[in-house]
Amino acid sequence: MTTQASRTTIQSLNLPLIKMRHEMWKNKLITFLNGGKVPVAISHRDCDLGKWLYGGGLATYSEFPEMRALEQEHQRFHDRVYRIIELYQSGKPKEAWAVYEELKAHSGELMALLDALGNRLH
Repeated sequence: MTTQASRTTIQSLNLPLIKMRHEMWKNKLITFLNGGKVPVAISHRDCDLGKWLYGGGLATYSEFPEMRALEQEHQRFHDRVYRIIELYQSGKPKEAWAVYEELKAHSGELMALLDALGNRLH
């Protein structure tokens, strides 16, 4: 039986928006790596997905194996964003691009985990 708290948690997870925002981050990074402005990176706990995860999503759905994998992959995404910015600003654009390629390669895993979670929840 679904409780009011878990219904609210399910309703607060806007997967299409979360997926779009993570894709937008890849575009911001490409722009930055091509000489654009420095994007303002935020913690993996402060973005929409992080707020959902740490605002009750992890606790409510801890029995789903996708949750821990999602948490880890999401944190790695943010860690790579920070690393790309740090490397580029330190005069290491080749290394920054290499980390971007890692981020891009692993982004599909993050999207797959979001899809799997969405299928379980809805």
